[in-house]
Amino acid sequence: MRIPENVVERVRDSSDILSIVQDYVRLKKAGSNYLGLCPFHREKTASFNVNPARGFFKCFGCGKGGDTITFVMEIERLEFVDAIRWLADRAGIEIPKTEEGKKAYDKRESIYEALRFASEYYVGKLNDPTSGARAREYLNGRALTEKTISRFSLGYAPDSWDGLIKAATNAHIKLETLKKAGLVAERRDGTGYYDRFRGRIMFPIRSHVGKFVGFGGRLLADNPDAPKYLNSPETEVYHKSTVLYGLHQSKRMARQEESILLVEGYTDVLALDQAAIGSAACCGTALTLQQVGLLGRYVKEIRLLYDADRAGTAAVERAVDIVLQGGVAASVVALPEGEDPDSFVREKGADAFRLHLKTATKDWVDAFFDASLSDNGLGTLHKKRQAISHVAQRIAYIKDDILRKMYVQKASQLFAIAERDMAYEITRVARNNQQQQRPPQTPPEGSTGAAPVNFDAISEPEKMLLQLMLEEGGPMIKYILGNMAYDEFQEGPSRELVNLLMETYEAHGDDVMSAFGSGRTNADETARQLVADILIRRHEVSKGWGAKKINVPRLNEKSKRVAEDCMMRVKGAFVKRQIQHLKHEMMNAPEGSDARSRLQMEYLNQKRYLLTINDGKLFEG
Repeated sequence: MRIPENVVERVRDSSDILSIVQDYVRLKKAGSNYLGLCPFHREKTASFNVNPARGFFKCFGCGKGGDTITFVMEIERLEFVDAIRWLADRAGIEIPKTEEGKKAYDKRESIYEALRFASEYYVGKLNDPTSGARAREYLNGRALTEKTISRFSLGYAPDSWDGLIKAATNAHIKLETLKKAGLVAERRDGTGYYDRFRGRIMFPIRSHVGKFVGFGGRLLADNPDAPKYLNSPETEVYHKSTVLYGLHQSKRMARQEESILLVEGYTDVLALDQAAIGSAACCGTALTLQQVGLLGRYVKEIRLLYDADRAGTAAVERAVDIVLQGGVAASVVALPEGEDPDSFVREKGADAFRLHLKTATKDWVDAFFDASLSDNGLGTLHKKRQAISHVAQRIAYIKDDILRKMYVQKASQLFAIAERDMAYEITRVARNNQQQQRPPQTPPEGSTGAAPVNFDAISEPEKMLLQLMLEEGGPMIKYILGNMAYDEFQEGPSRELVNLLMETYEAHGDDVMSAFGSGRTNADETARQLVADILIRRHEVSKGWGAKKINVPRLNEKSKRVAEDCMMRVKGAFVKRQIQHLKHEMMNAPEGSDARSRLQMEYLNQKRYLLTINDGKLFEG
């Protein structure tokens, strides 16, 4: 929803840039300005300036600058509208809404208010010398300081069936609102409600902008009939797949470090935060793409902490898949057997944990290779083949072409195989994944055969790539498909022939032309038409190649250069299609939503990638 310009100006005028920036940066007065270390990049000498009189900030190190709204957008990773709302809430300014929008907004705000009230209630019970004594004893046993307890708003839910209900009712909070907030549950006989959390240490769960959205509760007494940990149910404001415990508190540190540690439990997050190590934890679910997208706003790398047993290894492998699919770099850190971050820090100290992080952190591909060695080794060719496919599967998730090539180089060195073999394996597994996801195609009823192939509809560079692979066989198939993703070819006959060429090469070896000529392929009528058309036409080199004086009579000695030129053209066309698709998706995504932010990030990445392609730098070196 668009915010009127006069409201934007009122919010801007009511927002004191100095007080806002000081929530994030330690500033010192320097003449009429204030100076501090930039929150947007690492630096040792302060170059971040704030001018309160003009309402602007400027970093002379990284170049970022702007007004209060710009600062909030950058520091909180918010869209313009959300930054205005954030500042309006802080300044107590109400933003006008439509009647329908106002009702929905008020409904959500009433839920947020109930959750905030519940947090204060639980904190009060923890601080009560009588009701909170046992809970305090537990927290002290975890070596948690008062600062940490306060920073994370830890509390205690007394072992009472209606303590929160009574307190909320006295504060004029409706029972229906408590229900929508997930704070109460209905009695089995339908006669009323009771407090959902009872006799538990309470860990408030906050969104990345600090709103209370739910709770996790840890049972204090031994009760085999009750779960040790109990989390809030899904509500209008709490979706487990989109929230990470501790991110609100650790995001500044994570932004500065450009990485964050993903751990398993609430107390792990608390112990690490107390040791000045930024971390976050999932809330009772496996890692999701939405959570990776959220973390990607703040960091370039997610470090996955896991137990060095078989179950822990399997869990971290699944998490690596999600992180790579989300477009964020992944590394892994194994903990000694029987340890978790909380116990490690308590028993050995924060410095020992930092040292362990420094020495035990591995890039995911190194960790996977080491795991393959330890899991009965790579002594047989079959085991080595499995391990190669295992790693190739993950590299196939990486969208950045240059980064993917770097991983191809690294993996091929680790497994002692040729780079083109590793690259080809990545394309092969990506193709297999797409085929498994695609529903089976059935010909239309009454169909008597394949429709004629419109060869002219296939782009000129794709025609040449198909001809190169068909005529030069295995080495060229490996080279082209080791440098191109399967879906970069246009969907239809072109992609189908690529698939057939791969199948034929894998079944019959380098001389795919002979296999086609002798009928030893799975070619259908459409593929046969396309192959025949290629062989009859002997596709000519384009004017662009002629200008470069590349002679291609049989596409032999200089065919690699021709292939590279074609691949850059095909990749460029593919990226342009992706950009158009992302534009359309962004138009349909709600303004200020996480989905829109992720789309915008991907849009910028694709635009940068297109520049790399257009500069002709893909095949340098």
